[in-house]
Amino acid sequence: MSATVLANNFISARDPRSAFRLVGTSRAWCDVLERAARVAATDVTTCLQGESGTGKEVIARFIHASSPRRHAPFIAINCAALPDQLVESELFGFERGAFTSAQQSKPRQIELARGGVLFLDEITELTPSAQAKLLRVLQEREFQRLGGTRVVSADIRVIAATNRDLLQAVAQGGFRADLYYRVNVFDIRIPPLRDRGDDVILLAENFLEDIGGTRGGRRFALTPLAAAALRMHQWPGNTRELRNVLERAAVICSGAAIQVEDLSLDSAPVIIGNPNELKSVERSTIERVMNDMQGNISKAARTLGISRTQLYTRLRKYGFSQAPV
Repeated sequence: MSATVLANNFISARDPRSAFRLVGTSRAWCDVLERAARVAATDVTTCLQGESGTGKEVIARFIHASSPRRHAPFIAINCAALPDQLVESELFGFERGAFTSAQQSKPRQIELARGGVLFLDEITELTPSAQAKLLRVLQEREFQRLGGTRVVSADIRVIAATNRDLLQAVAQGGFRADLYYRVNVFDIRIPPLRDRGDDVILLAENFLEDIGGTRGGRRFALTPLAAAALRMHQWPGNTRELRNVLERAAVICSGAAIQVEDLSLDSAPVIIGNPNELKSVERSTIERVMNDMQGNISKAARTLGISRTQLYTRLRKYGFSQAPV
């Protein structure tokens, strides 16, 4: 089964309100899906590397859903969110009396993931002690609960993720070299949204469909100028930032058409691309729409999602002495 078919099946099985969707046609994104589909059929430990918000967990879920372990649990842990004193008990479980509040023995995430996938997000944040114990899990497929002596088998597949460069983390002494080689058996680099070309528009359209569904079935659409602004933005927060921008725009916009102003991109951490480049995109967009509408100001303004007055202002701004034809 091809990566595209697997991805489509995965999307249909997902909650439509999911913050991430397997949407995109860029070469960089298709390469990720191809690698993910290839490794899904195996039990190989996989490492996903990419910036925050690029969708590492959704790729991990795609691998799980496409694998022989798909009917078993998918357990996700954000290692950065676990306090140091709780990391080992949360991962490996504990026996009664292992610490003051351990009133009874309790299995935790590795045992709960039995037969399935354990997804370790931000794995570089694990404590040195937890790293050592995880290494044994990957080498021997067994572990001991905190405070216990009984050996427990670990029938799990590990998928790790990080927004840091693993080799650099090893060089800086924050990550064990031997664990690196066990975790990074098969690596997948998730591209940032700014490197995915027109995927940003496809994702935006899918997000707007989801957002409209949570607002009584409202239908939202991007004006050509708004789409151009999204395409030009650098997206430091990647797909997660895109979703948040559109959520905000759906609240701000007065109708169904989302304008450039509704996106509030000027307040984002990174300003939209090069201002001169954005002006060039806006000018060419207006020129194209005016040509398509054969110089009809009213039709062009409706297509662009702006008023006639605003269109006249932009025509003067960009030096159109008359409607381009």
